[in-house]
Amino acid sequence: MPQLNDYDLTLGLEERVISLKARIREMKIKIGEIDPDGRKEPKLNFHRSPPPEKSDIMDIKAKLLGRKSGQV
Repeated sequence: MPQLNDYDLTLGLEERVISLKARIREMKIKIGEIDPDGRKEPKLNFHRSPPPEKSDIMDIKAKLLGRKSGQV
């Protein structure tokens, strides 16, 4: 079996990596993750907290009015 030197293997590997990176970039442009100019679009995630329960509102109201909770 002929012996390959390391340079031949790394040269082919570098070309394959460059090709793979180019294909990944093209796919990201197609799905809209990257702008064709190379700019990434920001992704915003807004998570709203659930509204307080009615009893919480009544407790706060009672505290603000100086009453004991539960006597509204």
